[in-house]
Amino acid sequence: MPQRENFYSKILLFGEYALMAGSPALSIPYNSLHGAFAFGKPNGLSGFDSNSHLKKYAGYLHELSRKADFKGKLNTAELEKDIAGGLVFESNIPLGYGLGSSGSLVAAVYERYGMNKIQVEAALSNDKLVALKQIMAAMESWFHGKSSGLDPLICYLQKAVMVKGENKLEVVDLPQFKSNTGGAMFLLDTGTTGETQPLVNYFVNQCEKADFLDKIKSELVPLNEQCIRAYLSGDTEVLFPCVEKLSAFTRQYFQPMIPEKVLPVWEKGWETGKYFLKLCGSGGGGMMLGFTPDFEQIKSILKAFPIKIVQQF
Repeated sequence: MPQRENFYSKILLFGEYALMAGSPALSIPYNSLHGAFAFGKPNGLSGFDSNSHLKKYAGYLHELSRKADFKGKLNTAELEKDIAGGLVFESNIPLGYGLGSSGSLVAAVYERYGMNKIQVEAALSNDKLVALKQIMAAMESWFHGKSSGLDPLICYLQKAVMVKGENKLEVVDLPQFKSNTGGAMFLLDTGTTGETQPLVNYFVNQCEKADFLDKIKSELVPLNEQCIRAYLSGDTEVLFPCVEKLSAFTRQYFQPMIPEKVLPVWEKGWETGKYFLKLCGSGGGGMMLGFTPDFEQIKSILKAFPIKIVQQF
């Protein structure tokens, strides 16, 4: 099987934080951003030294491969040889934006240097999906301290995956919407990076309060499930009201996850009904995800922020 060159980014559509409370989550590949290996290329944006970065990562992978509980098998000698020969990872996926910059690299390493690797097949069993996720979680933990493995899994499979439980995964087809009415799902660039761990810590601490946890379980989890069902069925008439409620819930209970400069346009969206914003990952910066029935109309409203279409309705 020929090796792929590009490894696309990913978008967590639904499930951020609610996933930690038992809700399903849905993540999809996003092919407008990607990364690929190359040789002898100059440093990337801001002088980022990809070759030196890869050299440090290869050292981690070498030690990881020696651990008995690591189920993957990597040809780290070949990786180190290529790095010495000038290997770099060219990527236009912004760092710290929750779009899978490290996931793309992990997927590329596994594809190129994995031995006896689990191949991308038409129908992967749940056991293989879980095994892949665990292998990639270990490989990605160098970047974040701890990883679920979901991001690199999406980047590797290049397919949408629904998480139904800790060890229950399902590859799903992206929906075919019934008509193109000018609506769209889009990314809004906040212009700042977000720090995941402090926000996750905030959420965990809030969940220690009985009232907050009850709101998450009784309102957010069912709402999240409704959004996933509506999206996968391609039903915008159900999807938009669900996302509107999700946007309002997030504004009320997750305000620290919404950058201050985004709050006014966030509120204007569900006040006017012209668009609805939600978190895209942990929040705090990076991208926000938006849904609108009329993309052309909102371009002027959101002109202060770069926006990019993900999918048209």
